[in-house]
Amino acid sequence: MHLHSHHHLHLHASTTGKILVVFLLNAIITFTEFIGGLLSNSLALFSDAVHNFQDTLAMGISYGARILSKKPANTRYTFGYHRTEILSAFINMSLLIVIAFFLVREAIQRFQQPEMPKLQIMLPVALIGLAGNALSIFILNKDKDESLNIRSAFLHLFYDTLSSVVVLFAALGVWLWNWTWIDPAITLVIAILMIVSSVKVLRSSIRILLNGTPEDLHPEKIVQELEEIDEIINVHHVHIWNISESYRAMSCEVIINDRLLSKTESIRQKMLDVLNHHSISHLTVQFETECSDERIIYSIE
Repeated sequence: MHLHSHHHLHLHASTTGKILVVFLLNAIITFTEFIGGLLSNSLALFSDAVHNFQDTLAMGISYGARILSKKPANTRYTFGYHRTEILSAFINMSLLIVIAFFLVREAIQRFQQPEMPKLQIMLPVALIGLAGNALSIFILNKDKDESLNIRSAFLHLFYDTLSSVVVLFAALGVWLWNWTWIDPAITLVIAILMIVSSVKVLRSSIRILLNGTPEDLHPEKIVQELEEIDEIINVHHVHIWNISESYRAMSCEVIINDRLLSKTESIRQKMLDVLNHHSISHLTVQFETECSDERIIYSIE
């Protein structure tokens, strides 16, 4: 058995600490906006509080996933715990979409039964939420492209900040022109944007969890490049997948002329040189002299 101890997706300690800070900050914002939304009778503010509560959970999940991903591989989890971060992104985006549909329903109901929010409560609470969310975005901005996990958390925070901004606009609209419809209208727009932006991250996480071939790779092209190696006659039974977002693996069977096992290591190294150009860092290969089934790829999708 070959145990893997790669650490391609591990967080630096500073990034883990940032997630913890954002988690605590969101917990404070959530409590403030929840009470403010109830007291001010503002759907936009209350929906922002619900969204923030989900974000607080998301930050907790992200933090736990990053800690768990640092655990070394063992006999039960031979590839380690890298995918806890992908699972975290999947859960976070799924919850975000559920929250968005909840907000759509609430906004439609508020259109049918308009209510006037209390500006003296709505406005200062929205300012507190905006300041807290903007600070959270600033904290995670440099790390947002590091992984799907951080990206999903950043998206949560981005829409929290957007929500706080539009809540302020809603308060001004009610104050200046008595626009009772602007509160649910803004909520509806935010919810739709949440759904649209979440789908891409959700699809990427599902593809990795299902061991799908990375979207930017073409297995047939890779096989063609491998078969250009002099010693290789045929490459078949190919599987390429992401162990984590940045750690890719490939397994295959390769037909070569009969030779000593000790003479195959140089062939394997040539294969790795080709695969490195496609960011594939782990190769499992079975060398053989003949095969009854030479299908190149069992499953690409």
